[in-house]
Amino acid sequence: MTLTTSRAGLRPRYSQAVIVSYVFVAIALVCLLFADVSITTFDPWSEIGRMAWGFLTPDFFAVEAIGTAILQTIAFALVGVALAAVVGFVLAQFFHVGMVRWACAFVRSIHELFWALLFLQMLGLSPLTGVLAIAIPYAGICAKVYAETLEEAPPAALKVLPAGVSILSTFFFVRLPDAWVHIKSYTFYRFECGLRSSAVLGFVGLPTLGYYLETAFSEGNYSEAAALLFIFYLIIATLRLWVKPKLLGLYLLIAPFLLGGSADISLDNMP
Repeated sequence: MTLTTSRAGLRPRYSQAVIVSYVFVAIALVCLLFADVSITTFDPWSEIGRMAWGFLTPDFFAVEAIGTAILQTIAFALVGVALAAVVGFVLAQFFHVGMVRWACAFVRSIHELFWALLFLQMLGLSPLTGVLAIAIPYAGICAKVYAETLEEAPPAALKVLPAGVSILSTFFFVRLPDAWVHIKSYTFYRFECGLRSSAVLGFVGLPTLGYYLETAFSEGNYSEAAALLFIFYLIIATLRLWVKPKLLGLYLLIAPFLLGGSADISLDNMP
């Protein structure tokens, strides 16, 4: 009886979601009529054919610095997500404070690509630009998720605690162990997202896979672009094979030295 009632209660919400989705699709189609969209190539079908042929014939030896690009893509993601996880975990303890909650909402609402464009004006194409572009919005996301995870931890253990137990002992020995598995799983997922963000930051000039991918597409080297895409997919697909808890400390020690470059901070270009 309870199951039937719950399903009946879900139907109106599901119907509303479907209606809202159709409304957004209709708005998008109407906007498409007024969009400034045009095909600039002289022979688009020929270009599509070249892209398809490039996809079928990837050239894995076209990029000489492919190994360095892979390592730097992973390094930017690893350092940025590690910094975000630490800061986010600290902020999660104060997430009930309105100012902290609103600050986290603000930083996570801005895409890491826009953060990169902002820091690019101050720091140039330095490692710090990429690390901060990932770490700042991800810290806001981690703070929210970690706080919600800690709040949803089972309260049964808290009820049997003897009187006089300190707040720190309660947190580290009761609340955190119940939520640790979920926090660890989410951080792993956030690292996967960080790899994608790291690759995207290559479009602003940082030496990650995205930089070589954008160059390959711009020059029409579709076999090279296909190879880069396949390599990136392989990195994501094999995450659980090479991201091991025992090796994570070693990765974190090595990653900062793989970022390359130097930070030359200048505020002259800021308004």
